[in-house]
Amino acid sequence: MSAYGSYDRMARSADFGEMEYSPEIASALDIYSEEICAADEHGQVLHVHSNNPQVESLLTDLFLDTLNVDFNLPAWARNLCKYGDFFLFNDVSPEHGIINAFPIPVNEIEREEGYDPDDPMAVRFRWVTQGNQVLENWQISHFRLLGNDAFLPYGSSVLEPARRIWRQLTLLEDAMMAYRIVRAPERRIFKIDVGGVAPQDVEQYMQKIMTQMKRHQVVDPQTGRVDLRYNPLSIEEDYFIPIRGGQSSTDIVYLSGGAMTATIEDVKYLRDKLFSALKVPMSYLSRGDGQTEDKATLAQKDIRFARTIQRLQRSVIAELEKIGLVHLYTLGYRGDDLISYKLVLNNPSKIAELQELEHWKQKFDIAGAATEGFFS
Repeated sequence: MSAYGSYDRMARSADFGEMEYSPEIASALDIYSEEICAADEHGQVLHVHSNNPQVESLLTDLFLDTLNVDFNLPAWARNLCKYGDFFLFNDVSPEHGIINAFPIPVNEIEREEGYDPDDPMAVRFRWVTQGNQVLENWQISHFRLLGNDAFLPYGSSVLEPARRIWRQLTLLEDAMMAYRIVRAPERRIFKIDVGGVAPQDVEQYMQKIMTQMKRHQVVDPQTGRVDLRYNPLSIEEDYFIPIRGGQSSTDIVYLSGGAMTATIEDVKYLRDKLFSALKVPMSYLSRGDGQTEDKATLAQKDIRFARTIQRLQRSVIAELEKIGLVHLYTLGYRGDDLISYKLVLNNPSKIAELQELEHWKQKFDIAGAATEGFFS
């Protein structure tokens, strides 16, 4: 157990499951999923390109009809971002290729590497909850987000940098609520003039006064009888002090509630660190903070976040291409036909596309304005 949390895979998965109950983190996961699987103007998430029309038709049927990625891929991408890993069991038919894909919970399966000295690149999977069943590499599609060597051969969740901050923020918010509940109510000091009451009778006299203040008269509308009922006001939290002598008289003094109940700078500090760890622009999640940002700043944040999404999209595409390869191999394709296709997810940022188009436009304008023979 380190200061930043356990490196144990099951403990991390349990933390990620609890973190999703925080609204900021749940919204961040939704944003990641929606951006990775952004649909085009026709509502299509994934595009298949190939020089071989037959291969393109087969893979289009596989992804759009059989696997229905337009509906399923957002949920797959969300779990991938949440845990850093996502496992699909490929249901392969010898005659028809892949006919279905079933998600497997990340805590039920293990990835094994380096078990064969004759083949250092061999990979297999062990389904722990199904009798320790061994599954071959082509039977499992293992989506994973690489980048943290400490968690190899598994992926690293986008929530991993936020684990420690989430723990601190949760504890601080609970402490803040406890402080407000305990310290926020105002209290009263009742200075009761005991006058000539004998010292040995002061305590009894004070109890009588307290009992009178704790109860109030209620008239029963049916019988007309007077009933003394308990007053639910928090009278036990008040202070009763007997006084006498001099010009003393019964007095009631109000004590104000906690002076620090409106101070939340420490909570804002940790929340800002949480947003930095999630890499989601704060303007996407936080509203009503009074923060004003110009369009240029928001556009730059959108482009920067789009680069993060494109890196995650490459991880998704890499495993989807493996699914397509297994499908084509089962149907009898060999050689270059197995890699004669390309899968493309949509660019999540229209602003980034416009910036790229503007960049190319300036290049062509400069080339067109140059003297003859300056460019090839």
